[in-house]
Amino acid sequence: EYAKDARLQIARVVARHGFTGQIPLPDISTKAKAQAYIGLDMPKLKGQKKQFLDTIVPKWIEIAKKNKRFITKPM
Repeated sequence: EYAKDARLQIARVVARHGFTGQIPLPDISTKAKAQAYIGLDMPKLKGQKKQFLDTIVPKWIEIAKKNKRFITKPM
């Protein structure tokens, strides 16, 4: 719905300036295609997330337990 509205608005703006040809737009029909189009390197980002979860988060948990601020029961 948002993409359709955006395309319509783009067409109106360029028509006001005299352009009547086809407007080339990227294929962002899927999440993966949209991520690739804006330049996200998802395998690299997922690797960084895994490294963060494996190294930093355990340290935070250890500090929280030491300070008796680690919550084990849901609120």
